[in-house]
Amino acid sequence: MASVLMIGFLVLLTIGLPIAFAMGLATILAIAWHGTLPFSLFAQRALIGADSYSLLAIPFFILAGNLMNVGGITERIVAFANACVGRFTGGLGLTTVMSCMVFSGVSGSAVADASALGKVLIPGMKKQGYDGGFAASVTAAASVMGPIIPPSIPLVIYGLSVGKGVSVAALFLGGVVPGIALGVGLGIVVYVIARKRNYPRHEAVPLRQLVSAAGQAGWALFMPVLILVGITGGVVTVTESAAIAVLYAAFVGMVIHRELTWRNIGPIFVQTALDTAVVMIIIAFASGFGWLMAVSGLPKSIAAWISGISSDPLVILLLINILLLIVGCFMEAIAAMIILIPVLIPIVEAAGIDLVHFGLVMVFNLMLGLLTPPVGILLYICGNFANVRIEAVVREVLPFLGVGVIILALITVFPATVLWLPKLVLG
Repeated sequence: MASVLMIGFLVLLTIGLPIAFAMGLATILAIAWHGTLPFSLFAQRALIGADSYSLLAIPFFILAGNLMNVGGITERIVAFANACVGRFTGGLGLTTVMSCMVFSGVSGSAVADASALGKVLIPGMKKQGYDGGFAASVTAAASVMGPIIPPSIPLVIYGLSVGKGVSVAALFLGGVVPGIALGVGLGIVVYVIARKRNYPRHEAVPLRQLVSAAGQAGWALFMPVLILVGITGGVVTVTESAAIAVLYAAFVGMVIHRELTWRNIGPIFVQTALDTAVVMIIIAFASGFGWLMAVSGLPKSIAAWISGISSDPLVILLLINILLLIVGCFMEAIAAMIILIPVLIPIVEAAGIDLVHFGLVMVFNLMLGLLTPPVGILLYICGNFANVRIEAVVREVLPFLGVGVIILALITVFPATVLWLPKLVLG
């Protein structure tokens, strides 16, 4: 049954079927081949996978990001970032990195970051003489910070999938240092390439203008602080914090900036529903797929194979990283997480690896898959904004992907880079 499930899934992916439907049809084919399992089990497992109060955090975070985007937050974040780093060579590229870092604390989604900021910054970089492929690759690579710097939709899904007392607050805090490290690394690469290609820089802004830009962006900068303090302080749950983020975003957009009107609310709700449906159908179908895979005994076989190679935690993490980097090239990150978490968690626990540390390694690794063809969705989104061929984006993204792999290696080898802040704040 496991072979039918996996072969069917790979064949359906190869012919271009969307990943959610590839998982669903592969599961149905495997059930039909088995002959004794009722088809209703797939529907039941899919509903069980999607029926969770905590998963309400996903549409709330998506809605908050959409509200803040329409409410004028994006432009103010870009203006603040440009005031801070625009004076350096390649200033607009550095502005893109910093803008994505700030916007990551709002959206929790790499696709949201790339879509919201790419349509503004990529044409701006091209107008100033940046290569289209470079402009697209910078934005795509910087958008990876979205699911790493809290809040993070993938980290919420990881925490819910693992259970066993894994704190989403600890996962959020664990993403701060790797996310900032990635932003700094990307900024260095942008600066080096910009100097080599003689990309332009902006004039240094007066201190008064910098303070003004910081004040305008202050409402956006305060949102991730509000979420983190509420969750880590035990005041609200993750779902409740996401609902508060929606109210906060609506208040800022309507009352403070006055760019969000009741006329905008309908289209925002429609877009949020569409974005949420994409995520939830993947979660539901991946739950059914993962359940059947567990029933087939494949996870135990994979666990035995990896455990048979070595019992050293670092070696096991290295093997898992290689597996995830390959999977990330071909599979959407959330689907990969839901399928692989039941397979990998027993291996990780047996090796004595901290589950918060592993969660950040897993999410960081799979987010790099957003930059690798053939699935790398960020390459296509940003390439479309830049109006360049995907080959040009892939070529330019390689140095940034290299930075991501280096940061991944560091957080894998040195767990303290992830666990230091959660231990400091949560004890």
